[in-house]
Amino acid sequence: MKMSFYLEPLTEREAEVLQRLASGASNREISQSLFITESTVKRHVYNIFGKLNVRNRTEAALQAHRLIFNRESLHV
Repeated sequence: MKMSFYLEPLTEREAEVLQRLASGASNREISQSLFITESTVKRHVYNIFGKLNVRNRTEAALQAHRLIFNRESLHV
């Protein structure tokens, strides 16, 4: 059984990829906006899924929104 919290923080680049993924960007769009190859994007997405304990882009986007909401609520 996987743990429900994150064992490793996202790298800065993974966070950039996750932000774009959560906005609905495709791997191609992400690669073009970050000036990296699609293969590199796929590797980042794979790493993100593992770190966030998710199975797909939708779950990753939901986790991204939760992380942003939780971070903002701490500063209220």
